[in-house]
Amino acid sequence: MFWISALMTVVMFIPISLSLIAMPFLSRETVSFGISVSEEMYHSPLLRQMRKQFAWISGILYTLLLAACLVVLMMTDEAGQPYVLSSYIIATVVCSMIMNLAYYLKMKKVKASMPPAMLKTGKIAIDTRFRSKKMAISNKWFILHIGVMLVSAGLALVYYDHFPASISMKFNWEGEVTRSVAKSIRTVLGPNLMQLVMIALFMFINRTILKSKQQINPDHPEQSAAQNAIFRLRWSMFNTVSGMIMVLMLSFIQLNMRFELQGSILMLVTLLMPALIVIMALILSLTTGQGGRRIGGHGRGTGTTTVNDDRFWKLGFIYFNPDDPALFVEKRMGIGWTVNFARPAAWMVFVVTLVVITAVGFFAG
Repeated sequence: MFWISALMTVVMFIPISLSLIAMPFLSRETVSFGISVSEEMYHSPLLRQMRKQFAWISGILYTLLLAACLVVLMMTDEAGQPYVLSSYIIATVVCSMIMNLAYYLKMKKVKASMPPAMLKTGKIAIDTRFRSKKMAISNKWFILHIGVMLVSAGLALVYYDHFPASISMKFNWEGEVTRSVAKSIRTVLGPNLMQLVMIALFMFINRTILKSKQQINPDHPEQSAAQNAIFRLRWSMFNTVSGMIMVLMLSFIQLNMRFELQGSILMLVTLLMPALIVIMALILSLTTGQGGRRIGGHGRGTGTTTVNDDRFWKLGFIYFNPDDPALFVEKRMGIGWTVNFARPAAWMVFVVTLVVITAVGFFAG
């Protein structure tokens, strides 16, 4: 059904495209396209023009990609629409990578051409009371998520005999069932296992927000520390709400196994709930900025570069610093946090997460 695939594309990818377009405007004022700069440089006419140019070019590219995707979707039969959407997603990712790489390399040249007077020696500010601030909500809030999971699992077991002998697992764009499996405890409780894994993942992310490395602007440290604390708290709250939305969505999928609702209704709900998360993330990014730079007023500093550690940031977004004990640090491109790839624990996190998700997918499928 064309309207479902078109709606999914528009609702999901317009907010994602907007966040990609706004990326250089959301970063800290000591970072420009993955390169450390002074605030004086960041607000210079040249870098202002670069940000505007990036926004215009990427905006045109993403608009053309979306328009082309919708046109091709309209001309493609139902069986081919998933391939069209997959191609559109890949094209968007590749486009974003090319744009970021091009402006990262351009920014390196611009910084190298700057007069020494604008490249001031960096300094670091540390707030010893930083951890005493309210920076994340308690993981106890996830008791609510666990409660929803337990209720869903309990109802599934109590009414197990009422589930159909053949359970629908996959639908096409017309809402028709394309794959079914025989009823079993494993199949019926599959969504609950997914819920458990997702709750654990969201709790880990919440802990990451709390424990990640502090980054404070030395030119106005008190304001910067306060902004960063609010930044973490807001994303912690968003993380918790997003976790509940995903848990409820899986409960709805399990409910559909029992009552076999129309496939179009199931697809619409499972589309709109993730779309709501994407829209919330965009609004939060635009109102908060990386590190909380958009929160409250801006105290213009002396133009001092915070830390000139470009050598540790490969291509502007991969952090590799064996001398830094921190495992989680703020991203330079985009909003949120990344890992220090020089720490073995970072690779362990990726491997364990991948293994668990793969195992759950195999068990629940």
